[in-house]
Amino acid sequence: MQQLVIWQEKAVQRLSGGRSRCAHIWQQLDLAQRCYLISTLLVLGWMLSLGTQPWLLGLLGVSLFGAVISDIWQGFVRIWHSLPGKAFILVCYAVLANFCFALADSSVNNLIGVRPEVVPFSVNLTLMLLAPFWCFILAFALLTVYLLLHTLKFCLLLLLRPLGVRSYHLQNGSYPKLSLAIRVAFLPVVFMYLTAAMTGYLTGDTAALAMFQAEDSTVEARTSAGHKKSDMDIDLFKTGPEPADLSGINPQVGWINRTVARFLYSVESLNKSQCLMQGAEHLVHLNDYEVLVITPDAKQPYGYRYQVRACGSPSLPTFSQKPDINPVLPTAQ
Repeated sequence: MQQLVIWQEKAVQRLSGGRSRCAHIWQQLDLAQRCYLISTLLVLGWMLSLGTQPWLLGLLGVSLFGAVISDIWQGFVRIWHSLPGKAFILVCYAVLANFCFALADSSVNNLIGVRPEVVPFSVNLTLMLLAPFWCFILAFALLTVYLLLHTLKFCLLLLLRPLGVRSYHLQNGSYPKLSLAIRVAFLPVVFMYLTAAMTGYLTGDTAALAMFQAEDSTVEARTSAGHKKSDMDIDLFKTGPEPADLSGINPQVGWINRTVARFLYSVESLNKSQCLMQGAEHLVHLNDYEVLVITPDAKQPYGYRYQVRACGSPSLPTFSQKPDINPVLPTAQ
């Protein structure tokens, strides 16, 4: 009995010692390293469950996203605290903002067929909806550079270590070599998650996320996606994903165009005006004599038909009639 009590005391001491050691290690790690540690534990848990717990992959994506954001933010702060770095960031921001505004104008122009200055709120909405796409592109570029730099750094550390060259790390922290190896190992997984998120955003559904689900869940997701697709074929005007056209520099995303078209018709356009209107038509004034007529039409790609016509108000002169070249002059009596 006394020996059992001694064993219990030793077990409690070892448990408390291991707990204090884990707490000490946890306190030494920064935010990115903690996220990578959680990601490693989630991967081990998913492997031990033999892939039957897909929710672990969802938590893995969240933890990896937090780790990458923390790493990129640290690099951003490091660059921002230098004068050339501030100039570089501001120039990149100005160039990116200019491109985003120009491409939002072009997207609205392709939708309505007239100059987009007449619908500024729809242009702003298009800009906000396309912002995640450009964030995805920027994230891909940053992660590619990030992967190349860390891979090169890791290779140099391995090559110079047998020569007795001391390793100088770009960051000050605990376990730099192990953290660097984990970063390089997890970057392809981050690319996979980013690709799935970008595909789902452009197509307007979450079918791309089925690659991170279990086999049974994948079959159910494909079946439900098939039923949804058949329902959307019946009424594409209301809801449903559309294939995005990414052939040019300006992406044409179906659900974004439908959202902007619905916003333009329901919010920004006029349902009452001094100009002539018929039925469910809405108007946007182009100038004093012309209007953009928006009519719901389920046969159109995005649910609305756009055409320009004269205002037709009785208080305005009619310019559609040709003037009489040879007017009849009154004869003198």
